[in-house]
Amino acid sequence: MNKSRLDQVIVSPRNWPGKDFLLVQPGDLTKFAAQGNGVYGFQKHDGNPIKYDSPHEANGGIVFFDCSLKKEDFEAFLRMMHIRVDSKDYAAFFHESEKPVKDRYFKQMRIISKFGLRFMFQTIDDLEYKNFEEQKLPLGNALWEFMNAEAHRFGTMLGDPRIEGKMGGDGYFAREKLSFGFMLENDYHRVYRIWSRAWLVTK
Repeated sequence: MNKSRLDQVIVSPRNWPGKDFLLVQPGDLTKFAAQGNGVYGFQKHDGNPIKYDSPHEANGGIVFFDCSLKKEDFEAFLRMMHIRVDSKDYAAFFHESEKPVKDRYFKQMRIISKFGLRFMFQTIDDLEYKNFEEQKLPLGNALWEFMNAEAHRFGTMLGDPRIEGKMGGDGYFAREKLSFGFMLENDYHRVYRIWSRAWLVTK
């Protein structure tokens, strides 16, 4: 992977400026967006992954993959999920785990479209929606550059010293290798989340 361009992404604060009264902040990555269009998006699930689907969204869910994924394959996956990879009207939020073994991730990036900010999180009004500052990097590139940055940080080889032991591996029977998780949190409001993690390669 080449040097990451993630620093080109405008990072939004956890608490949206002037909106401290919101019950759920868009930058609070401890909470996950409800599925659906906001009317039918709050059904309870029993933990069965088949029943976890939203009956009102065609696309959604979580997928995990390792760091050997090619950019063209990742882009094809995003297109398959009907994600608008060329859009620049989004906000980006980050959170890094202080306890990656417990939390099962190193770093997260959450992307929320301006449509989601306006109509799901209600953080911007109509005027702010109209004058929303676009990002330099298209959404698909931002997701890829997040992975690129984490690859430079932890390496992509099994047992790289930069990642070894950081997610519970013993360095012998179980060794870490960088991988990622991706979640389409809400298709209607275009809310996405990606995170770095390690999978334990065992003998």
